[in-house]
Amino acid sequence: MWKWLGGCLVVVVVVIGIGVYNGYRKLSQFSGPNKPETVVIAAPVTRVFASIANADSLSSWMAERMGVRASHHGMLVPGDTIQVGANLRFNIGKGEANRWVVSDVKPDQMLALEMRSDSSKRLVAQRLYNLTAKGDSTLITSAVSTPGLDSMLAHRGDTIKASDAFMSGASKLMMSSLRMQAHRELQLLKAHIEGHAPPPM
Repeated sequence: MWKWLGGCLVVVVVVIGIGVYNGYRKLSQFSGPNKPETVVIAAPVTRVFASIANADSLSSWMAERMGVRASHHGMLVPGDTIQVGANLRFNIGKGEANRWVVSDVKPDQMLALEMRSDSSKRLVAQRLYNLTAKGDSTLITSAVSTPGLDSMLAHRGDTIKASDAFMSGASKLMMSSLRMQAHRELQLLKAHIEGHAPPPM
């Protein structure tokens, strides 16, 4: 009996360990210098822009499995809110919901999003999508940044504290997560528009 339970426990620990290792390995690919993600989609700019800037199309490529909800149907305009985590409770920090606000839209050219703290309204992160025609296809460049966290760390001065190290680590983790998410979402967007299955995560 105890041997059987012990064996089951070992299997569970190994499975969890493999899952954590695989997650860390994928995330570590995006821990280097912050570079924009790019993808070429075999469709004209107008069609691609309609997919990334239409509230009714977001669920086909954004926030995979977490669910996404916009403040209204149809094309996005500055001031619109995109709630990520409609299928689960997904918060970044205490009381800071993962909500992206549309900050700028240029039809067939650009979509800009920003995330702000619910309490202080401090700018936490930004996402920018630039579209460029490439023959009959479209080149999308997706860039992410965390100006709020970077600014806080820059004003800490030269004094290094445990809290500073924790904040620096949290900033790097958040940036890596955003970059990995941006990479995956471009894969999903390409697969959705071109009509094929997305590559495995």
